[in-house]
Amino acid sequence: MKMFRITLDNEFEADTYTAILEDAQIPHILVSHYSSAYDGLFQMTMGWGHIEISEEYIEKAEELIKNFKESL
Repeated sequence: MKMFRITLDNEFEADTYTAILEDAQIPHILVSHYSSAYDGLFQMTMGWGHIEISEEYIEKAEELIKNFKESL
């Protein structure tokens, strides 16, 4: 199964996008690049994290997130 990634810039985006996907019942996985052993080093180089979504939900997820961004 192919997975699609939505890149996250911060914890606010992670919480918001996760809530949007949960409300739409879109299965997803939230991945943070934080590691306490390295005191956040990976977040500085790789970004805050990402959300992984199955290929079959890409269009719906992108549409929901696009609508959220436009509403701001």
